[in-house]
Amino acid sequence: MSVKGSLNKTLYMPSTPLNILVSSALAIHKGKQNSGEEIAQVWLIDQKNIDNNPYVSALKKWSGSPFEKVKIFSGSNKEQNKLKQRRKVFKELKAGLSSFSPNEVAVGSDRRVEFQYVMHLLSSTKVQVSGLYLDDGLYSYAGRIHHFIKDGINALLKKIAYGLWWREPKSVGASSWIDQAWLFAPHQSIEVLKEKQSKQLLPEWFIAPEILDLSYLVAQELKYDVTNLAELDIVILLPHPNNIKKMQGYEKRIQSLVKALSEQGKYIGVKYHPRTNSEDPLHLTSAGAKEVLPSLMAFEFCLPLFNKKCQVVGDIGTALFTCKWLRPDLKVTAVLDENDAFQQRFISISHSMGINVTNQYEAIVKC
Repeated sequence: MSVKGSLNKTLYMPSTPLNILVSSALAIHKGKQNSGEEIAQVWLIDQKNIDNNPYVSALKKWSGSPFEKVKIFSGSNKEQNKLKQRRKVFKELKAGLSSFSPNEVAVGSDRRVEFQYVMHLLSSTKVQVSGLYLDDGLYSYAGRIHHFIKDGINALLKKIAYGLWWREPKSVGASSWIDQAWLFAPHQSIEVLKEKQSKQLLPEWFIAPEILDLSYLVAQELKYDVTNLAELDIVILLPHPNNIKKMQGYEKRIQSLVKALSEQGKYIGVKYHPRTNSEDPLHLTSAGAKEVLPSLMAFEFCLPLFNKKCQVVGDIGTALFTCKWLRPDLKVTAVLDENDAFQQRFISISHSMGINVTNQYEAIVKC
């Protein structure tokens, strides 16, 4: 935080919708806390869509925005062009810093090369800068399995490709670039994050009028009418496409669940992961789902619009955690198979967060 009488400049570097939401909520809070002494910019990094990005458009139209400037930087989808693309982005980042020199840089993952490059540039000019890790959900509490050899090789390759400034974190948020960790549940985070200066993200920041306005703007940009969200009886969150592949028989099980709930007369909404490419790849509307929430709209932006009796069901993912943190009045249930090695590690974490855990979809039908 800024010292009384001094100007604090914070650069937010989100790469995901959740990062954008957390960045926006924190920037509003810091702006109110340091009235007249806080300047913030937001630079969206690693974006596949830079020409018609709904979040950039919403941020630029946002009347209550805490950001004096919004920028976007692309990410390459093609492996062979990655190094060339990164160098182009590095040049753009360097140019951006020539007109805005922050003393704080906030990011959802310190594994982002763009973040580390910005920290390197600021540090090399003797600017005193602090790195802020913004809770990105799941891996703040589940951690990441560290592979000594694999991670060592990865670090070496990145040092060769980009520079000796690269620092390989053992887990997200754990690198020496990070000084503060802004978390939803600091006391439940992994040990390496507890070594940082812990700050708590408070639920009330995410229902501030300004954040609700941003939510509506995002929905408008995605051409989605949020009117029916208040009517939903149950919302089913679907995992990352890669995680679905790891769970045998997932598609048939989720289709059976939707069909059974539909036959009970439930008004069902389904929300695909933002990395999902098509609108309804699991054909859940055919099974009885009434609403398919836009995959590109962060689930957290939808939360304030649900009625108090709405139940949220999911498997593995950050959205269940943020749902519990931001809407503690909602019933949240995780369906996890204790016999599946991949899902086992998330059971105890879910319990610790106050999330109901079951291993059978039939239990949801009986609720």
